[in-house]
Amino acid sequence: MTILGIGVDILHLPRIQRILLRRPDRFITRILTDIEQQEFRAIQESAGGEIDHQLLVRFVGARWALKEACYKAMFPHHKLTWQDVSVVKENGKPCLQILEKARFGIGNTHATVSHDGEYLIGQVLLESP
Repeated sequence: MTILGIGVDILHLPRIQRILLRRPDRFITRILTDIEQQEFRAIQESAGGEIDHQLLVRFVGARWALKEACYKAMFPHHKLTWQDVSVVKENGKPCLQILEKARFGIGNTHATVSHDGEYLIGQVLLESP
């Protein structure tokens, strides 16, 4: 295994909550891919439509942190965009789906998220093929 890059990002969840309350649609369509937006809407529906529900804030926060960490792992060789990376869950664990992975020289990806109170951290490790 050759490590291509490691990235980490920490964020204050109330910041995400404020952004969601101020401009939810603009923020969601900018940050989340189509598949992530569908999952967001399903969670929002189960939360009674509350845009600032704790589950939604953590959902968006986790995707923000993991995408930022992925960007940092690839920088300066490649500059990924928000829409280049989707975060999906497989067996309860976050997994990265990166568009054109081979073009970026990415093999296996590893991601983890942890949160405590108002803080959330995402870490990504990218391997070369």
